[in-house]
Amino acid sequence: MSGMKNKIVVIIPAYEPEGMLVELVKSLQADFERIVVVDDGSKTADSVFERVAQIDCVTLIRHDVNRGKGAALKTAFAAISKDFPDAAGVVTADADGQHLPEDIAAVAKSTLDHPDRFTLGVRAFDGNVPLRSRFGNAWSRWFFFLLTGTMVYDTQTGLRGIPAKFLPALCEMPGDRYEYEGRMLVAAARMKQKPEQVRIKTVYLEGNRTSHFNPIRDSLRTQSALLAARFSPMPKFPQ
Repeated sequence: MSGMKNKIVVIIPAYEPEGMLVELVKSLQADFERIVVVDDGSKTADSVFERVAQIDCVTLIRHDVNRGKGAALKTAFAAISKDFPDAAGVVTADADGQHLPEDIAAVAKSTLDHPDRFTLGVRAFDGNVPLRSRFGNAWSRWFFFLLTGTMVYDTQTGLRGIPAKFLPALCEMPGDRYEYEGRMLVAAARMKQKPEQVRIKTVYLEGNRTSHFNPIRDSLRTQSALLAARFSPMPKFPQ
């Protein structure tokens, strides 16, 4: 774990987060020395971000207006490429408490162990999972397989490990909202690369109340973006 502390940067994009974000960041301090939190134009969470900014390992970046999760990730990728050039990779995690510290650490370790491919933290969708989430993931999984020939068991996961050498190309990739993460997976498939898939716990707090994912609007946007990404030019990724 000691090598991971300096080599992997955790990225947490956040929009109107609750206090659990503070607890998540504090719990990650044992394993990570660099955590980048992106406030994506929140209007009612200043007190949360003030507390986060006081934690020593945190770099807080703020958007003036809400631009979307993809835009927040690209802001973080660009900042890390510039400010932490010695990083081996990044791990993206959600701010709503769905990703446990031990699972974030497991994805980080896999990222170090597999420096040439993406790592995904994949949920089993067992236990008390909202029906919309269970159905949405099953549909997305098979749609992605039919489109790319690659089976990804959790296409919607926000817990991802990304080698640092991929970050410049990802900054050039289209997409500012949830569809951006789908485009990322299509890019991997087009490189004939099957992501490492690490099983993580399935966590839904209060029926996924804090999620900003709209199951109809954002799913349609994501499927359209996957089709576009499959057949349109994409940035050149290093091998």
